[in-house]
Amino acid sequence: MRIVNKLLQAGLRRSVQNDYARNENALQRMIEYYSRFSPTPLSLRQFLDFAQKSGDEKRSFKWLRQELPTRLANMVKEMNRLPDGLQAMPSTQLVTSWYQQSLEEVIDFDQDNANCRDLVEFNKVLEGIIQRHRNVVETMAHGIMEWNELQKHPEDGQDKIQYFLDRFYTSRIGIRILINQHILLFGDSPVRQPDFYGTIDPKCDVPMVVEDAYNGAKFLCEQYYLGAPALDIDVHNQIEESSEVNIIYVPSHLHHICFELFKNSMRATMERYPHACDVPPVQVRVTKGKSDLGIKISDAGGGASRSVTTRWFEYLYSTAPRPPRSEDARITPLVRYCYFYKLLRHLPTASFKSSLRFEKAFLAHRFL
Repeated sequence: MRIVNKLLQAGLRRSVQNDYARNENALQRMIEYYSRFSPTPLSLRQFLDFAQKSGDEKRSFKWLRQELPTRLANMVKEMNRLPDGLQAMPSTQLVTSWYQQSLEEVIDFDQDNANCRDLVEFNKVLEGIIQRHRNVVETMAHGIMEWNELQKHPEDGQDKIQYFLDRFYTSRIGIRILINQHILLFGDSPVRQPDFYGTIDPKCDVPMVVEDAYNGAKFLCEQYYLGAPALDIDVHNQIEESSEVNIIYVPSHLHHICFELFKNSMRATMERYPHACDVPPVQVRVTKGKSDLGIKISDAGGGASRSVTTRWFEYLYSTAPRPPRSEDARITPLVRYCYFYKLLRHLPTASFKSSLRFEKAFLAHRFL
């Protein structure tokens, strides 16, 4: 009986291994197939026009079941080109597995007929993908940092990593926009805004979003430093005789941009004036012109030398201590990863130097 049991167990083990190998080969073939295509460039205008004029869920479903596998497969392909040591890091392998799983789930809808049941199931899968990938930035950051610490010459390969991460996070933002637009237009999301077209607000109140981001950063600053710089905001509308400044934009992106910059400004200010009762305020100037909207965030944190500013957009450079993984460790909530400041330039229509500046053509921006 023992011999029979061992034979059965061995046969079952071989069967499982064979099934796994077949699935792996099938997945690799699908990755190779879809990665041959290039993602379709889209603009805010195209998103807005679709939501306003068409809003056809079946049309969106049929397009996404082709577009999302293309984007996901290209991301997996990019990760497979990383240095072997970096690919072997547990965090990197975890991120790769997330994208592979998401690719498999979307591919399953390739031959569906877009009936009501398919549309409902598709929305559930998209919501699951959003949840699965919510910690991609942090997990990838740990993988990169852990790999970098093991290198004898950390400067070797930095250009390749920088190039990869630029493409990786730009692609991630594009995928999330596509998924969120579909979910918010056609799903049952409780966060849907009645005046929005998906994630896009045709009348985004810029000063209000800026103040909301400031209040969020202020809360974190007060938790750690028991105080926070005040906000001094100055709004100029050169187009209309109004103190309001409204644009067509994705408010969540603008909030994230300002929130990260406010955290940076508050930390610098509080650490430069550790014993002051009244620290200098963070100054914000919002200006709307004929073709531009500018948001300038200034602080009294002491600034930085030019030799330092040239390194601000290097992912592996930071003046802040690396955050530990333990949530119990005492670390300022204003410091996360050096990544987040770098990621800002990948958000649509945003570029950063000494001030935040949105490009002239808001609606012509292309998501790569």
